[in-house]
Amino acid sequence: MLDLFRVGKKEITDSCYLVLLQGVNQLLPVFVMPYLMIKLGASGYGYVGFSLSFIQYLVLLVDFGFNLSATKHIAVSADRYERSKVFWNVVAAKVVLLLAATVAMFLLIALFDTFQVYSKAIFATFPMVLGSTFTFMWFYQGIGRIRLFSVINTVSKLLLLPLIFIYVKQPSDYLLAAFLQAAVFLSTAVLSNIYMFVKKWVCYVRPSIQGVKKEIACSFPLFLSSASTSVYTQLTVIVLGFFCTAETVGLYSSADRIMRAVCFLFYTPLSQVFFPKVSTLAAKRRDDAVQLFRQVRCIVMAVMIVVCFSIFIGSGWISCLLGDDYRGLAPLLKIFSFVPLAIGIGGVYGQIGLIALGDDMTARKFRNVYFAAALFSAVSICAATPVFFAVGACWATALTELLVAVMMYYNYKKYLCKC
Repeated sequence: MLDLFRVGKKEITDSCYLVLLQGVNQLLPVFVMPYLMIKLGASGYGYVGFSLSFIQYLVLLVDFGFNLSATKHIAVSADRYERSKVFWNVVAAKVVLLLAATVAMFLLIALFDTFQVYSKAIFATFPMVLGSTFTFMWFYQGIGRIRLFSVINTVSKLLLLPLIFIYVKQPSDYLLAAFLQAAVFLSTAVLSNIYMFVKKWVCYVRPSIQGVKKEIACSFPLFLSSASTSVYTQLTVIVLGFFCTAETVGLYSSADRIMRAVCFLFYTPLSQVFFPKVSTLAAKRRDDAVQLFRQVRCIVMAVMIVVCFSIFIGSGWISCLLGDDYRGLAPLLKIFSFVPLAIGIGGVYGQIGLIALGDDMTARKFRNVYFAAALFSAVSICAATPVFFAVGACWATALTELLVAVMMYYNYKKYLCKC
């Protein structure tokens, strides 16, 4: 128990440190976004927004769930050689997926007029895909150096994003705006890779076809769950756009962005710090892993409850702070105010429970939860939005997150140890 306490103390320190870094990572885009809207105008910002949305799907493909599966494999590796073997197999897999993503991009641009219109902006944003391919956060997380990676990521943003305020001045600068936002990912990849190889944390081990197949197979359920999540989070705005004005869509998007920014400001560091530790303990001392899981669960619940109350109480103040255009924001934030707790429950029992403590079977259960959530979200959004507009969209999204939390909890209790 004493060892667990010491481990927990270190992880809590790392988590608090990452919360500060996550705050910087969240605040910079908050300042950049309204600036770009003003300087680029609706048309210029539309090019940037479309290209970023499209590129995010390519990033989803090259990431392929490795941030969870590869993290776990690195964390449980016995020595430097085993870590290196996993590392190079995952790198090879990501390169294969990068080639597939690139081919898909060129095909879509060649076949569809819409993509041809946005092709220059898409090319300007493509460095984001390259950066995601060669950014090995999963390795840093697996060896317990996520704090260092977060510092590198934050430094990259502090170096590049301010250039937007210096050089982006008019609508014709939309290509530069897209490139600078994408270049952050490439800069993070370069800096983190230099540090990793200087430290000689890995040696070269030739990747094998079987090893690459194994890494892709292990990550496939996680990729499907991420794809499902992407579908139901993006679908809401799309459906809302068919029935509401741009102002209503903006209010919903703002409420959703604020809620998730505050929520993940605290949850993401906790997950990044504790996921590899629970994975390591689960492979060696399962009872200790379960005990640590219980501690993490209590921490996440306490933090998310505070976040929920903060959003509910501060909803009116946030609306006033943003100005008259956001007068209808407060009711939407109040609907979203309980969602962080649901996200926290789903994250703990899903990522840290079914994935870190579990096996291939529980990973499939994890994936199936998001399949069910995507279906529920599609039905509820299409039913509620035409009648209740933004309020209906908020309730549909909130209930979807609640469903994810309930199903993750149910699967954990059914297939893993009682906690």
